[in-house]
Amino acid sequence: MQAMPRRRPLASAGPAPRRHRTAGFSLVELAITLFVFGILIGVSIPMFTGVMNGNRLTANANELVAAIQSARAEAIRQNVRTAICSSNDGATCAGTTPWRGWIVFADADSDGIVDAGEVVRAGTIEAPIQVIPSSNITGANNRITFRADGLAYGNGNALMEANLRVCHATTNPQQNARDVNLAIGGRAAVRAPVNAAGACPAPGNT
Repeated sequence: MQAMPRRRPLASAGPAPRRHRTAGFSLVELAITLFVFGILIGVSIPMFTGVMNGNRLTANANELVAAIQSARAEAIRQNVRTAICSSNDGATCAGTTPWRGWIVFADADSDGIVDAGEVVRAGTIEAPIQVIPSSNITGANNRITFRADGLAYGNGNALMEANLRVCHATTNPQQNARDVNLAIGGRAAVRAPVNAAGACPAPGNT
């Protein structure tokens, strides 16, 4: 009698394969991320704005110091009166406050007027930055004039002592002004930052 062949046991199918979780954020995780991101943006934007405003104030103040020094140097070099004055067009003195720009001119014919070829350098003051002169400057036709001896004079023969305030009407940063000081003797320098309480008042002369 022929033996019946043995049946092989069926192989075990093994454990069911695990389903991999799809990568990504859940709704709760996304909400938390957006909330934290919003806080960071809310904190960083005012800080960034304050830094940018402070840099603009410092840059304009330094540029005015360089312009005043240039006027003094040209007065000595050319042996003529040289002035820095308010200007709206980069070619003539405006005599207005606040300054929207400035020019340095060597007054070769001593007529007090900017003639062709007399402009040494010019610059602009872009809003919202303002430049406010002290009364010794406004009283001298809104300009600082150096004679050939390198000294700045006001009306008559009085040596000038004055300030140009570079200002931004904001409380961000709190120290929203920089005073460019013209000392008796004609030396110019930027003083320590000033807290003008978000306004731009005229500075004192000393």
